[in-house]
Amino acid sequence: MSENFEAEDVARLRIALARIARLLDRQARGDALSPTQMSVLGTVARRGPMGVSELADIEGVNPTMLSRIVAKLEDAGLIGRQPDPGDRRAVRVEVTEAGAQLHRHLRAERTQLLTDRLADMPEGRSAELLAALPALEALAEHLAKRPAATGPANGGAGTL
Repeated sequence: MSENFEAEDVARLRIALARIARLLDRQARGDALSPTQMSVLGTVARRGPMGVSELADIEGVNPTMLSRIVAKLEDAGLIGRQPDPGDRRAVRVEVTEAGAQLHRHLRAERTQLLTDRLADMPEGRSAELLAALPALEALAEHLAKRPAATGPANGGAGTL
């Protein structure tokens, strides 16, 4: 089924989602973590141990940049590196207990922030947003399956 989308409507959706992500980053972020560091920590916490190249692909950053990010998270005690049992030349990263606790705390903080803001919205608007949730989740899944054809890497901007 093909839909005709107005460019202005698609731009509004993109801008709204980006603003929400930026505002959440500013209002509910660990003291010393950048948005990209938060995204890397979240990905490893949710998906479990994984190779650095797989993590770089998921985050949309080059492996050199990811190695720097992982090193900072490792220095903070949030992520650990282990030799890959299947390939001794490769390294796998995994979240530490401190990293898992921080990830849970930040998720709870963001959930509470959104809960509070939804409660403050005009009557009916929060219900409209919740009704749109399945469509937004489907869009997120669809975007995750299709790599971007052009443009710079997203730098881990998918941390909602």
